[in-house]
Amino acid sequence: MEYAQMSKVPSSVQEMPSSEEALRTVRESMDQYMAVASEKARAAAAYADRRVHDSPWTAVGIGFGAGVVFGALIVLAAKAS
Repeated sequence: MEYAQMSKVPSSVQEMPSSEEALRTVRESMDQYMAVASEKARAAAAYADRRVHDSPWTAVGIGFGAGVVFGALIVLAAKAS
């Protein structure tokens, strides 16, 4: 069980995990989070790819609209400076 998830608080210095052990658990946690995030990103990219292939003109329209809004925000920000 990971130290951060333990319900028992160490009562002495000897019970505290070593820095190597703590780094190992942090590394394992980060590897798990990265694997999950990577899988979700792949799934989102596959979904977006399917949607664009299903209706390409809608994707072009959305991209154009987002570009216009982004450009307008940049112009407004430049005028405010």
